[in-house]
Order: sequence, then structure tokens, then C-alpha cells
Amino acid sequence: MIAMTSKSAEMRAAELREQLNRANRLYYVEQSPEMTDAQWDAMLRELQTLEAENPELLTIDSPTQRVGAPPSDGFAEVVHPSPMLSLGNVFDREELEAWHRRVSEYVEVERFDMSCELKIDGLAISIRYEDGVLVQAATRGDGIRGEDVTANIRTIKSIPLQLAGDDAPTTLEVRGEVFFPISAFEKFNAERAEQGLQTYVNPRNSASGSLRQLDSAETAARPLEAFIYSISSFSGDGAVNRPTTQSGDLAALKDWGFKTNPWSRVAIDLDGVAAAFEAAGSDRPDLDYGIDGLVIKVDELALQTRLGTVGRDPRWATAWKFPAEQVTTILNEIAINVGRTGSLTPYAILEPVFVGGVTVSQATLHNADVIAEKDIRAGDLVIVQRAGDVIPQIVGPAPGNKRDADSKPFEMPDSCPACDSAAVPDDEDVVIRCVNGRCPAQTVRLLGHFASRGAMDIEGLGEKLVSVLYAQEFVADVSDIFDLTDRRDDLIAIDRMGEISVDNLLKAIQGSKKQSLPRLITGLGIPHVGSENAELIAGYYRSFEALIGSFSKANIWRHIPVDDEGHPNLIGKLTGIEGIGPTIAESVQDWAQLTSNLKILINLRDRGVQPPLIAVRADNDLRFEGLRFVVTGRLESLSRQEAQARIKELGGAVSSSVSKKTSYVIIGADPGSKYDTAVRLQVPVLEEDQFLQMLDESPLEPQEIQEQEEAQKSLFD
Repeated sequence: MIAMTSKSAEMRAAELREQLNRANRLYYVEQSPEMTDAQWDAMLRELQTLEAENPELLTIDSPTQRVGAPPSDGFAEVVHPSPMLSLGNVFDREELEAWHRRVSEYVEVERFDMSCELKIDGLAISIRYEDGVLVQAATRGDGIRGEDVTANIRTIKSIPLQLAGDDAPTTLEVRGEVFFPISAFEKFNAERAEQGLQTYVNPRNSASGSLRQLDSAETAARPLEAFIYSISSFSGDGAVNRPTTQSGDLAALKDWGFKTNPWSRVAIDLDGVAAAFEAAGSDRPDLDYGIDGLVIKVDELALQTRLGTVGRDPRWATAWKFPAEQVTTILNEIAINVGRTGSLTPYAILEPVFVGGVTVSQATLHNADVIAEKDIRAGDLVIVQRAGDVIPQIVGPAPGNKRDADSKPFEMPDSCPACDSAAVPDDEDVVIRCVNGRCPAQTVRLLGHFASRGAMDIEGLGEKLVSVLYAQEFVADVSDIFDLTDRRDDLIAIDRMGEISVDNLLKAIQGSKKQSLPRLITGLGIPHVGSENAELIAGYYRSFEALIGSFSKANIWRHIPVDDEGHPNLIGKLTGIEGIGPTIAESVQDWAQLTSNLKILINLRDRGVQPPLIAVRADNDLRFEGLRFVVTGRLESLSRQEAQARIKELGGAVSSSVSKKTSYVIIGADPGSKYDTAVRLQVPVLEEDQFLQMLDESPLEPQEIQEQEEAQKSLFD
């Protein structure tokens, strides 16, 4: 064989890469192969030989990189450029109509096309390309941060390592779903059974486990597939040519070499969506992948942008879920769970049963009223389903259920099963609560909540380890977690705690000291304060020191002024925050007034917990703070809801009626009686162009921002 020159080797390698990538796309994406397996194998071996003899020729988009990389010690964290949103659900035509009506009212458009796509039962992924080459892939994670699974994604042959077509954008991020084809899953499980290995429960769990293998060679050995269904970012060359619709995006994705689901259609109205849903249900048994419903998206991308998101759900999309699968089993016992706020919640212990792709042995029961309404008792034969194919729940007694003569209705206990303290009704929340603030079950739950991914995100400090640490008196409250950094040898002595796992845990604890203030507030477990309310409260205080200062005053509230309605100062402050109502404010004050809670905050600070200061940014100013607006009439450039949303973003308040407290009335066409009221009360009136000018005014200058920050800090000294 004649030795190749470096130039000829480079040219041949490039030619082989192009031919193999094209063959991959034709075989795995378009199902129209142009070469035999033997030809493909021969070309791949030739490319492997070239790359081995000339390592400088190896590229990240080479087909040889699909075999997997060396095992990893763990997955790096990836922060998504834009959140990977979840989807709201509807379960019938009436709920779908309500979603459609909300969309119509928000953008003031009566009719819009909707893209209908199958909801794949797999694992969501995000993949980024630069200059047409796959550079990073990540799991959804919590929607904000995921795990870097780039090496594993490269092993999935239906995902292009390099984009096809001359019009592909310079940078591109796409979202999709990795799944295990049902036929391949059954074959894979059969092979594992023959080898005496544990089999997987269902294709979805298998896909998730396969994609999260630390050794990507293991992932490569599993025949995963992926459907790509959306573009999340798009820039550079070709960006001006991006389609204007979701259905157009799907066509573009296919042109660039992605495998998109061929089952999709555009509906012009709700009857069309209903027909698509019925067709999806009919086609479901014949598909080689699991689906659990239909995803309905506003097809026009410009309308999607206007609609935006609410919480972590896009307004412009929803999932119409299939009815849950139902089975029957025996309800062995109704047990009690003690939550982190002391709430006693009943749950069912079931005879294990397979439903919706998983084995279920427990189900939520919510409260005693639900149990009484469903008329279920221990020993009953009951109907079980997975709500939304996720949460197991009991529908009610099954037909033919026969009770023993000594069967009795369930009653909530009058004492806590964890500490035997009194359990009393909380009329406001309609729950029974343990009165013991030091209840061990509550404390363990709170410790786990504090360390959870949605709060301080201390990796390695899960529920089982928290229980062990509490039982062995390593921790008594959340501040004690940060003393663990001085107890490395003691931790290593715990059963099944090796040096590496302990060092990783201590590193995670140390890193969490700089976690954000909203996450810290979330982790405190204040009743009624979830992540969204924590964001609002944190945005008000901006610093941990300011929070401690304000809560310290609340702790001695009898010595500070009250507002006009007799509420302590803290309630007055918190209810002034847009989105924080009296119930939340009172709950925060009740929490802050407990000296033990204030001590925890101070201990956290003394142990080095110091969230970064939340600065006032020029691109998020509060120029409308203290102003109250009324929007009336038909606006041309934006809807009333959009105008109200912009006012709130800039710190203003919105009212539905005009009064002397109204700062401005914004009028469009046909403003009606509100305009007359504004004139009568001499409230300033803004026409649409004047309001838009207020929105376009320059934000605060850096010096003004610094002055605001200093003033904010001094409020709580």
C-alpha cells in the first residue's frame, strides 16, 4: 500500500467523514440508505485507521466519535442559555378551550393556527451547534441547569454531528427528546435476561439510564433514538432566513439533518386539534415509541414571543394528556406522613401493582376529606391510576369490592406519629399539624428540603443521608450542615461513606455558601413561601444582611410601629411587594418572630453563608414604582395584558378601576366610561404613543443605580 502524504490523508479523511455522515443521515433519519452495511463498515475502518496514524485529523464531528469516550467521574453542570420550560396540561376539550381562550385574550387575536405534535415519553435534551458542529448537549435537569451528556449524545446515530445544508445557521441550539424504541427495548431486555442481568421496567427509564451512563461506550451499545422538535436559539449566517412558524421550524430542522417526528399537523381551530388528538390516540398502539398525549403550540413564532411564559410554563403551548391507565389492587394500610411544616398527610400503602409503566406501592390521599369523599378504607379493593402518567392516585373502590364486617372509616390521628405531640387542625390550611416545632420528622424533612436542588442544591446530601446525620446527632438544624466541613473523619466513619463521597459532599456544602438569596429563602421552608415568592422577597431585600436586619425587628415587633391597620411593620413592608399577599406576609412574620428561626439565620451568616448582593440593574429598573395605572380601550401596538405586564415589570401597579389614587389612565380606541371618570377626577390621561414613549425612556444611569443600592441597604440597618 502506498503511504499517503499528510495532505492526501487530510483530504481522504474529510471525504470519508462527509460520506459517512451523509450515509448516517439517510439511514437513521430519512430511512433511505444508499450503501450496504459492509460498505459503511469498510469506510469507517478506513477512517479509524487514518485518524490513528494521523491524530491531528481527528475532529469532534467524526463518525468514529460515536463509539463513546473514556468513562467520566461525573457529569459537569450546564446552565441553559434559556430555560427548558415545562408544559401545562389539559385533560379534556373544556380545559383545552379555556387555554385557547386565555391565549386569545392575552394577544387579542381570535384565530391562530396551532401545531399539533406527539408528546414523546422520553428524556428532554438540549443540543448546541457552533459553525455547524455539535459542541455540547445537556439534559433538562431542573430547567435552568442540566448535566453535560455531550459524549453520550454523540453516540446516538440519528443526531447529526455536523449540520447538513448550506443554509444552516452559524450557532444553533435545539431541543428534543431521547427515547428507547419499544422494539429495541424488548430485544435489549431479552438479551439482559439471558445474561442473568436485571431488566429495565420501561423504555423511558431505560432511555434516561442509558443517556446518563458515565461510560459513554455503554450508551453507544444501546440503540437510543431522538426526535428534535424545536429551535431555542438561532444566529449568524442564515439567521434571517429562519421560518416564521413552528411547523416551518420542523421542516428546517429536517433539512439540517435532524430526525423530526413525521407525525405532526397544523390545526386552524379547536375542532382540528380534537381530530388530531383522536388520531394520535388511534395511532398510539402502532407506534414504536411511547407517547402520553398531544402537544399543542401556537404555530406563529411571533405570537409565541408575545405570549411569553408564566412561571416555568410557556403560555403558547400546552399538552393534552391521554386518560390515565387504571388497574385494581388492595389498599393494605392508610399511613401518615409528617411534612416539613408539621402537616400530617395520609397516604396509601398498596399491594404492589404495575400501572402506567411502573410498579406502584404507594399513592397520595391528600387529606381526610378526600378519603371520606372517595369512601376508601384499609383492606378495600381499589382502582389505581397515575395522574398525568406521573403521580399515583386512588380513584375509589373497585367494582365488586367486599369489606370485612369490622371495617371502619379512616380518622386522622390526634397525635403526631413521629413524636407523639398533639396534632391540631389548622383551619386556614385545612390540615392537621404537629405542634412540636422540634419534631424529628419535620426537622429531617426541612433538612432535606434545604439541601434539595430547588433550594441550596447541596449535591450528595439526599434524604437518606440527612436521616442518618440527624439520627447520629451530626445536625439539628440547617445551619449545622455547614459545621460538617470540620468533621471529615467523623463522616468517613459512617457506614457506606467513603473518602471520595465525603470530599465531594464537603465541596458541595462549601460551594453552597455562595448560593443565591432566593434559593436560601426557599430552603428555609417558610410556610407558603415557594421559589416564586422567595424571588419576590429576595428582590425586595437584595442582601442577606438586610433580610436578617428586618427579621430581627420582626422578632421584637412589639417595640416597632405598626401600620394603619395595626399590622406589625414587617407585614406592611411585605404586602407592599407586588405579588405578596397578607397570608404570605403573615406567614413570614410568624416565622421571623420565633427566636429559634432568627438564631438559624445568624448561625448561617456566622458559618460563612453569604449570598451575592442582588444589584439593581439598568435593564431591569423600577421607574414605575409607586405609580398606579389603569389601561382601557383597544391598543394598536400591544394588547392590554401586554401593557399591564410591562407596567408590572417596571415596578408599577395595575388597577381595573379609576380612583383618586390612580396615577395614569392609558387609553386606546373606544376607552369607555373609565376615560370619563379620569377626566372627572382629573387623573392624567396617556394616549398609546405617550405610554410607549414612557416605556422607551432611558434606564437609570450607573450612579443612580449605586445610590439606590446604598439606600436599599440602609433601609434595614
